[in-house]
Amino acid sequence: MVLTKKNLRRINTIRKALIKQAKGEREVHLEECIRKARVPMVHPSTVSRALKTIGVAWRTPHQKPLRLPSDEKERVDMCSKWKRLPNDYFTDRVDAIMDNKSFQIPTYMRAKSHAKKRRVKGHLRTRSEGLDKGFAKPSDTKNKVNPGATASVCAVIINCRVKVWDFLPKRWCGQAVVELYKGPLIKALQKHRSLKNSYTIFEDNDPTGYKCNKGKAAKAEVGIKAFPWPRYSPDLNPLDYFLWAEVNRRMAQQGAPRTESLIAYKKRMRRTAFAIPEAVIRKAVSRMKSRGAAVVAAGGGDMKQD
Repeated sequence: MVLTKKNLRRINTIRKALIKQAKGEREVHLEECIRKARVPMVHPSTVSRALKTIGVAWRTPHQKPLRLPSDEKERVDMCSKWKRLPNDYFTDRVDAIMDNKSFQIPTYMRAKSHAKKRRVKGHLRTRSEGLDKGFAKPSDTKNKVNPGATASVCAVIINCRVKVWDFLPKRWCGQAVVELYKGPLIKALQKHRSLKNSYTIFEDNDPTGYKCNKGKAAKAEVGIKAFPWPRYSPDLNPLDYFLWAEVNRRMAQQGAPRTESLIAYKKRMRRTAFAIPEAVIRKAVSRMKSRGAAVVAAGGGDMKQD
């Protein structure tokens, strides 16, 4: 049976309706689309080839934060305010942008090799070469390799440069936040943003740390006015959508020793973060406003540019 353009459009319409109905909880296959479309019987492979001509193919779903309607509304409300801000607001007028990140630290050769393989995104290969040596990458769920160590970092961007790269204690709590605000953060702000009565910063929406009562009191004491990111919004935070990956990329390019102590690795990571040029970070931070506009256009959902 020949697949007409009219029947193909009907199958594609049913495909969209079934996926919307499934709400991401199950897979929708071609056989079901053909059956529900009630078109003359045609082989699924014929439909598959025709759908590929309009860009529809079987693809792995993106992994994104699962948000409630209230979370999406919060994202829209905040990002709607951003469009009224000057273009240089985030790059030059905000005093600091900060966030925390837990890093796996490979301290021996096998762990370093495993980490590099996990970062590979693709190969130039034939279909039959997929399982050959050098083409497959290790699973992130099976046969995990112990990295050797882990470390939590607080990074602060000031004047489009990394000015604070502080390794946090194992227990992240209110007292640790107080020491961070009254120590490395306020010192960096006073040094690079001059002495002021008040500093404006953007920080992570973290109820156990930044938003705890001790943290709020410490911010008021040193004159820090903090704006938290909307919940589940790594796509709006330049440290999440740029800095962490950039530090990892630059670390991987360096000629690291075969074995490296935890202290040596931390020092090298800190030097790497501080060495990222201003122009590179400025370009990433300047995208915050356009990303906010994309979130508003998506109704608080995931932006298309990601």
